[in-house]
Amino acid sequence: MKHKGKPGAGRAVDPSGAGRLDRILNARSVAIVGASDDLRKPGGRVVNALLHNDFPGKVYPVNPGRATIQGLDCQPSLDKIDGDVDLVILSVSADDVPDQLRLACECGVGGVVVFASGFSETGPEGAARQAEIARIVQEAGIPMIGPNCLGVMNGNRRMLASSTVVMGGRSLPGGNYGFVTQSGALGTYWLDMAMKAGLGVSSWISTGNEADVDLAACLDYLVEDDETEVIGLYIEGVRDGAAFRAAARKAFERRKPVLALKAGRSRQGATAAASHTGALAGEDEAYDAIFRQYNIWRAESLTDMANQAAILLTQPRSPGQRVAVISVSGGAGVLMTDAAIGEGLDVPDFTPETKARLAEILPGFATPQNPIDLTAQIVMHKTMLREVLKIISDGTGYDGLLLFMGGLSQIAEELADALVSELPRDMPCALTWQAAPEEAVQKVRERGIPVYGEIGDAARALAGQFRLGTGWNGPVPPQAPPVRQGGRPTGAFAVEHRSKDLLCGETSLARPAGIFVSDPGELTAAGAALSGPFAVKLQSSAMLHKSGSGGIALGLESLAAASEAARAMISAASARGVPVEGVLVEEMIPFDHEFIVGLRCDPVFGPMLVLGRGGVTVELEPDVARAFLPLDAAQIEDLIRSLRAAPLLAGFRGAPSCDVAALARTVKELCDLYLRDETLAEIEINPLVADRAGRFVALDALVARTQLGSGGDAP
Repeated sequence: MKHKGKPGAGRAVDPSGAGRLDRILNARSVAIVGASDDLRKPGGRVVNALLHNDFPGKVYPVNPGRATIQGLDCQPSLDKIDGDVDLVILSVSADDVPDQLRLACECGVGGVVVFASGFSETGPEGAARQAEIARIVQEAGIPMIGPNCLGVMNGNRRMLASSTVVMGGRSLPGGNYGFVTQSGALGTYWLDMAMKAGLGVSSWISTGNEADVDLAACLDYLVEDDETEVIGLYIEGVRDGAAFRAAARKAFERRKPVLALKAGRSRQGATAAASHTGALAGEDEAYDAIFRQYNIWRAESLTDMANQAAILLTQPRSPGQRVAVISVSGGAGVLMTDAAIGEGLDVPDFTPETKARLAEILPGFATPQNPIDLTAQIVMHKTMLREVLKIISDGTGYDGLLLFMGGLSQIAEELADALVSELPRDMPCALTWQAAPEEAVQKVRERGIPVYGEIGDAARALAGQFRLGTGWNGPVPPQAPPVRQGGRPTGAFAVEHRSKDLLCGETSLARPAGIFVSDPGELTAAGAALSGPFAVKLQSSAMLHKSGSGGIALGLESLAAASEAARAMISAASARGVPVEGVLVEEMIPFDHEFIVGLRCDPVFGPMLVLGRGGVTVELEPDVARAFLPLDAAQIEDLIRSLRAAPLLAGFRGAPSCDVAALARTVKELCDLYLRDETLAEIEINPLVADRAGRFVALDALVARTQLGSGGDAP
């Protein structure tokens, strides 16, 4: 092979970033080590797939025991190939992978795909083998996909470099839909579904164990790829959160839709944290926050993803909410209206002028309203749909169209022609056509109109298109801060009074007037300046949540009563072996709104804010929003207003309101403190209340420093 020892030889390539994958996914030459005539073997299937798809580049079978394979000259080893090789497929055993990788690197290939299993998924020994092959390619600067993967495809280059049996004997259609999958099986289901939906494929990547190239790198590549207009992801777990956020930010900037199907919504097996924040900021909640923040649409299933991709690939993308509904069935029109409203869309009625125009076309017994029922008379009045579409498209102020066509095989051709010629090209639409002749559906799809089999699917797809359009109207997410792999080291929580010392000393957050004493006998003298009623709270690192544990007494009218409660509290704790520092006695203050504010470092994506309605039932009835730092005050205010309880903060039915903008500024101070001080592992304030003097007060607080940053009793 020419250019030995020169990674990327034969073509200029960016050694880092999205350009690393260019020679893999736009390969002009593919070598298959372990090639075979036997289509039951992966090395046989990948050669066959390349030939069946008329791959225009060079295909080099490599097998020392054969002279020809599937009609092609076969080479005994990679270094015997006379020419550059962009992509090497290793279809060999796990034991043979390291030596073949070294040879590929010496030959200066563009990239490698490793099919073999038997690496990190098998345990410590396999993990060591995986670390070895990662080290080989990373030292050489050559990208590797896998191991334990099904390969890559590019429909626009007719390159099907994959061992999947799903594509056996099938040709991959080119197009603008790209997909990255961490599960080979799920990726093949996606392929089958996309092809049946008539969606062409730009690139398809099965990442496998991600020993080198990971999902974030593939996302970055597809964002940069001009031939990819919509990106689908199947995610089991992101390895490099900072890189994923950077790629997602780039997609946001370019308004390139990203659709994600994330496995693992269940909380089964989740470890309960000492704080409420830990329970409210679980793994799936973190992914949800990332998806919302970067305008990534979360799919419920592969079918759901295909439905959404169909409208994004064919229809204009814009924000909106107002839809007109047109149906050949009154019942279906009602169902479609219900589905639209259920997805957050608006189905407003027509203006009197539009109603008058519709009345001239519809049968006399039909009501000109939204939804429009064309009635069974459409069989006799074959141009009715065409005429109605002209009216609705004529500047009536709607953002989109939902349509339902039944079987109507006797006039299917006329209906298809009307849809093709009269549906507006500047207004997104979604069509449900059940029991339709295939020819009619094909004609409509060729015009770029998405066709769905279920009413709910069409409504959800149109609503998703609008949500994405609206999301891109917001500011581009800021650059993510550096993310320490695995998050910040954890540490013990400081007791409440020390936590408040830190938080109220570093921010404008207030605390109730109060005093900490280690001996309840000191209360009468030390607390002389305080006014009841009082709250008495046990200060113990072993009793972080005091409610329900005998660690708090409320509504005590005198210091004497507070002192008595404190003695009883300490005595009971000591009898149970609970270590006690003392008690915190604070004045009770009236308030109208309570919140939880939590900050912690997600091990994948970095510093995260959890904000919502507070109190002792916060985990039982959570009403919280989550977002990753950095955040400005306006973004925090938007989070607060996204809560279900947001109407209460505006003074619902005469109740006291809350200064949401001021609350957002206070929370931003806490976020800035958390970013500034990397020794802070976690902050939780629950509740943070808005008192009647307009202050934001920490009634309870917990701060944990990292073990590296903990120093004695310091919070």
